[in-house]
Amino acid sequence: MSSLDHGYWKSIAELDRDLPSGEAEFTPADPEASDDGVDPLSRRNFAKLMGASLALAGVAGAGCKRYQREEIVPLGRRPEDQIPGVTQEYATSFELGGHAHPLVVTSYEGRPIKVDGNPEHPFIGGGVVAGTRRHAGSSAFAQGSILHLYDPDRSTGVNHSGKAASFSDFKTWIGELRKQASFNKVRVLAEATSSPTVQALRRRLEGAMPGLIWHEWEPLSWDNERAGMVQAFGKVVRPIAELDKAETVVALDCDFFVDHPAAVRYGRDFARARHPATSTLGRGRMNRLYAIESAYSATGVMADHRLPVRTEHVLPVAQMLESLLTGGPAPRAEVVNEAKVKRLVEALAREIRANTGRVVFLVGRRQPAAVHALAARLNQTYGSSAVRHVEDPEPTRPTHAEAIATLAREIKQQQVETLFILGGNPVYDAPADLDLGALLGQVATSVHLAEYADETSARTTWHVPRAHYLECWGDGRTWDGTLTMQ
Repeated sequence: MSSLDHGYWKSIAELDRDLPSGEAEFTPADPEASDDGVDPLSRRNFAKLMGASLALAGVAGAGCKRYQREEIVPLGRRPEDQIPGVTQEYATSFELGGHAHPLVVTSYEGRPIKVDGNPEHPFIGGGVVAGTRRHAGSSAFAQGSILHLYDPDRSTGVNHSGKAASFSDFKTWIGELRKQASFNKVRVLAEATSSPTVQALRRRLEGAMPGLIWHEWEPLSWDNERAGMVQAFGKVVRPIAELDKAETVVALDCDFFVDHPAAVRYGRDFARARHPATSTLGRGRMNRLYAIESAYSATGVMADHRLPVRTEHVLPVAQMLESLLTGGPAPRAEVVNEAKVKRLVEALAREIRANTGRVVFLVGRRQPAAVHALAARLNQTYGSSAVRHVEDPEPTRPTHAEAIATLAREIKQQQVETLFILGGNPVYDAPADLDLGALLGQVATSVHLAEYADETSARTTWHVPRAHYLECWGDGRTWDGTLTMQ
C-alpha cells in the first residue's frame, strides 16, 4: 500500500513516483532545454548566480560605504566605584500610559543593557513561592523600551519648519514668547503622566503664564473605569485587586496579565494562589479563573473557563450574572439565552455564592462605564477581602477624549496661536473625526517634543528631540499611588 493512500508522503521522490504519469509536481529539468546542455536550475548554477548577485549588491551598497573615522581613547578620570568589565545595577522606573513601572537596570560601563523588575519595590516586589522574598517581573513594554535608547532612528536635532536648526535658536524663540503680555492663546497638549514633579512644574508654568491652558491626551486610557467608579461610588477611585486572596477571579474583557497598569503585580499575586502546595489560600487549594472576552488574550489562555463573546455582549452577560446573584431583572439580550452562556454563567454564580468575600471582578478598559460600575457593585458584595480602593491622584481632570476634542474646537475658533505638544503622536492616534493634522495648519506656531520625528513632527513648526527615560531624572506613581524615582 502506498503512503499516498493515506494522503501523505515521505519525500518528493515518493510523491513523483506515486503520482500518475505526467502529473509529477517537481519534474527534473531537461538538459536539452538549454543550448549548452547545462541544467539552469542545478545547485551549482544557482550558487553562481546568487554569489554574483550578492557581490554586486555589496559593491553598489554597503560595500562602498566609508564610515567616519573615530578615535577610541581611555577615560582620563574614571567614574568612582566603576570597575572595567563589571556591571552595575540601579533602580529606576518606566512610565507607560501615565503609570510608573518600577525597574532595575543593569549597566555596563555606563551603558544600560538589561531591564528587570525591582524586587525591593513595595508594589511589585516579593516572592511568589512561600519562603522567598526577592522576586519581581517586568512587562514586554519595559523590556522593549531599552531598544529605543539605541535606536538609530531617534531624533538627534532640532528642526524648524522642516529644516535643521539649533537648540539655541529654539531657546531664543522661547525667550521672545515669554515677553508676551497675554498667554490666552497658548495651549499645551501633553501625554499622561503620574509625575508629581511634572505636576508641580505645570502649576508653576500656569502661574507664570496666566491664561495658558493645559490639555492631556492618551489614546489608551482607563477613563471608562473612572466613569464607572463615579457611577458606583460618586467619586473617582481606583480598584486594587488582591489576587492572592481571591478564590475566584472573573475577567470581563480584561487582559490583566498584559495591558493593565498593575499587570506585573497581578501576575505575581495570581501565581501565589495558583500552586496547591504553596498557595496563599491554604495548602491543597488554588484559585479559579474565568475569562469572558471577545479576543483571545494571555488571560484567556490562562483561564480555567473561557467564554468567547462579542465585545458589546459582555455587558448583558455580566447583567445576567448579577441577576442570578441578586434576583434582579434579567437582560433581554439574545446572547444570554445561548446554551454555552447560560451553562457558564449559572456555574459561575454558584461558585461566587460559595466563595463570598473572596471573589474579584476585573474589567478591561474597552468596556463602557456601565460594566465597570456593575463590577464595582459585585466586588463590594462578594469581594470584600480581595478588593480595595485608593484615591485617584487627579479626580477632577476631564477625560482624554473630552480634552483633545476641546483643543480641536479651540483651534477651529481661532483661540490658539501657540501650541506645545509634549510627547505622544496625536496626529497619528487622535480620533480621526477631529483631523488634528489639518487643524495644526491653522496654528501659527506649534512645537513637538518627541523621541522621533513622526507624523506630528511633520505638521508642527518646531521639533525638539526628547531625552529617553534612561537618560534623565524623574519620578512617578504606580497604579496604587506608590511614589517611585526615575
